[in-house]
Amino acid sequence: MHVIVGGCGRLGSQIATKLSDDPNNDVVAIDTNPLAFDRLGSAFNGETLIGNVTDRTVLERAGISHCDAMLAVTRSDNANLMAVEVATHLYHVPNVVARLFNPEREPVYRKLGIRYVSSTGMLANLFLTELHAETFRTHVMLPSHEVAVVDMTVGAESHGMTVEDFELHGKLRIAAITRADRVLIPDATDRLERGDVVTGAARRGAYRKLRHLIDARERSGEDT
Repeated sequence: MHVIVGGCGRLGSQIATKLSDDPNNDVVAIDTNPLAFDRLGSAFNGETLIGNVTDRTVLERAGISHCDAMLAVTRSDNANLMAVEVATHLYHVPNVVARLFNPEREPVYRKLGIRYVSSTGMLANLFLTELHAETFRTHVMLPSHEVAVVDMTVGAESHGMTVEDFELHGKLRIAAITRADRVLIPDATDRLERGDVVTGAARRGAYRKLRHLIDARERSGEDT
């Protein structure tokens, strides 16, 4: 796979190095600063190119005409957006992803059909995950910030409840139950057992009601 990584900062250099670990990948890292390539280290098994990731001449020297994927991960949202637009519409690169700093631009990126990773949004979700660690094993807030994907362990008070009852009248929707290393896709009449790990989508307003249904010993870090 021929991959272009635009931007060789801390993130770009790590991505480029990891991609170059695979002998099937042909990786080209681009940056305007030649000193940025020092971050790649001796483990990097690819090529480097000095230039602007939005410059078509630079991109063509990087092999964009036969490129399989491009990641635009500079520290400029405008540069990343322009780079992926050029790669997508002028060179028809099939797999293109942009780094996004400003979360206010997410609706625009989605409207344009641009695949992106929001570093600000990811960090916010990580902090929220830690904030809710006492309640949920996993907590990932979706872009609307109204619904989160959560994992939680069924407690004694909810043992024997049906999935329908546990779902709190539409405030929670259960997608899967992990029980004794088996993953089940439940229906509304299935009953929960203490120790089940429930994966679902929960509205923020359901958190308080869910706390008494979850295994308190797990949340406090005690042995079960």
